[in-house]
Amino acid sequence: MDLLSLFKEYGDKQEILSKLREDQSLRGYNNSELHIIAAIGDLEQPNVTSIAGHMGMTRGGICKNLKKLTEAGLISSYQIDGNAKNIYYRLTDTGKIIYEKHAEAHEAWLARDIVFMKGFSDKQLNQVRDFMKQYIKHIDQRIEESEKNGESKQ
Repeated sequence: MDLLSLFKEYGDKQEILSKLREDQSLRGYNNSELHIIAAIGDLEQPNVTSIAGHMGMTRGGICKNLKKLTEAGLISSYQIDGNAKNIYYRLTDTGKIIYEKHAEAHEAWLARDIVFMKGFSDKQLNQVRDFMKQYIKHIDQRIEESEKNGESKQ
């Protein structure tokens, strides 16, 4: 199996394991939606631009998800007095529950996988870390080129 196939298999299996172990209340939301909820809960005065930057997503992708999350009653928008231009987002009470459950699931995932990684030397982990940083940089450059060329399908 080549390396890219292994990345795909890893992603698929992580998704399966997450679905099997996650709280039932998280099942109706995809990863992007859950991470937007997390970003709104973590960021100070989150708006489309700050959420997009935090997540490495396009503003269009964020807007699409914000609309769905607003319709689902998980977030609401607000403006700061004297600034009618900028729109910010906050979690509703239901959104706060999802935020907490997602944080708990994330902590469980980290605890599970840290145990696995302890079986490898620092040298091995550093090699994987360096590879992943370079690969992510490569993907970021492709994203930037595509956005610059207007190739976004969102």
